[in-house]
Amino acid sequence: MSFIIRTKSDVLKFALPLYDYLSQHGHTAEANAMANLVDSCYPQDTQAFDAYQRAFQQILETVHDLPSQYLLALDDALRILQSK
Repeated sequence: MSFIIRTKSDVLKFALPLYDYLSQHGHTAEANAMANLVDSCYPQDTQAFDAYQRAFQQILETVHDLPSQYLLALDDALRILQSK
């Protein structure tokens, strides 16, 4: 499975399969941290996208066994989120 991340809408769609992957492959702490960070917000889109950016960056830094399709999608998502 590959993920096509071209827009902020695609970023949001990618978050659920990423959460599922983390949960199912022994990274429950990271999955829960991502869910808590994103769910703890944010009434405005900008704040929510900032939360996704922080969560995705944290996942890249702490989860070292992600399959390549997830790494590529995370890189694409971060690029889009940073371009604001």
